[in-house]
Formats: sequence, structure tokens, C-alpha cells
Amino acid sequence: LKIIEFVKELPNRPVLAAFTATATNIVKRDIEKILELNNPFKITTGFDRSNLYFEVQQMKDSEKNHALVDILRQSENCNAIIYCSTRRNTDNVYGFLHEKGFKVAEYHAGLSAEERRTAQEDFIYDRVNVIVATNAFGMGTDKSDVSLVIHYNMPKDIESYYQEAGRAGRDGSPARCILLYSKSDVRTNRFLIEHGHEDSGLSDDEIE
Repeated sequence: LKIIEFVKELPNRPVLAAFTATATNIVKRDIEKILELNNPFKITTGFDRSNLYFEVQQMKDSEKNHALVDILRQSENCNAIIYCSTRRNTDNVYGFLHEKGFKVAEYHAGLSAEERRTAQEDFIYDRVNVIVATNAFGMGTDKSDVSLVIHYNMPKDIESYYQEAGRAGRDGSPARCILLYSKSDVRTNRFLIEHGHEDSGLSDDEIE
């Protein structure tokens, strides 16, 4: 809403372009009106991205770490994001992969701003090739060569899943999106929806 005020203070109005990922038709019309766009050129693409391969692996919770190692070793040295539903899971998965010798960082809201900044920069600049994170990570991450997104837990809805998985393959190269599903994920999501959110510090004991 402040953009047009700024534009009007400039000596000459520049060319404006507006981009959005999920806007409804009403929101699109509001953007045109608020930015005072005059008969703008518009292009809309579909949500289908043919370079992404989606896979669900059903397993017990106790099997997830083993599956994680297998997947990462099959995709050696690729850039990977691993999403977890809670901070506790993020910490545990990060510690496990670090002990296994992977170049890994972690990111969640329980870390300091400096720790989050360092983790994000380490991943962006290829000092590490794996980052374990809650869904707080990725919104502003400019890294096009992520070729693997693993969901350690099932997200709470399909929109969240597609948004997070869609951070893979932004350069158009083939990428894999793998969900490690266990029945307890349903219970976890039900609890988070009713009592918390994905970036909470809840432990599995509290959820149970």
C-alpha cells in the first residue's frame, strides 16, 4: 500500500512490474488498482512443474533417520532442504546428520538471529549442502539449485507442502520432493493445529 506513495514522489514514474505466487483474482485486481497500472501486460502460469518428482515413503518413525541417510547418500553432494514439523525434530535430525558426517546446518525460530543468518548464508554460499529447518526457512531464500526437498514430517495442509516442496528445482533442473510419512504425523498435525504451530518447541512426549 505504501509503494504507490513512494512512486508518486519520484520525478518520473518508472516502469512497474508486480509478481505474486498465489493471489486470487480479487487480489490481482487490487494490485492493478493500488499501483495504478494502466492496461498492464499479464501472464499466468500453472502450478504444475514438470521438473519436480514427487514421492511418498510410508514408514515408522524409527525408520525415518535410516531412510534419510539413504536418500542423501543416493543424492551425494546435491543441495537439500529437510523440513521438520517442530524445533525439537529439527535439532534431533540436525544432530544425527552432523554425527553421520554430512555438511549440514539447521534453521528455526528458537535460534538467535545471528545463528539463523549464518545457517542461511552457509547454505546459500555452498559451505553446507544440507539444511534442516522448520517451515520458517525458505521464503526469502535465493537459491535456485536445490535438487532435493525432504519432508521429515507431513505438513498440515497441501498448500504448505506444495509451497515448501516448490523450493526445489527453481533453475528448471530435475529435482526430487520426498515425503517421509508415518501415521504419527497425523496426530502431530492435529495437536499443532489445536495447540501450537509448526515452529514450536514441542517434543513428541508433549504431543502424545
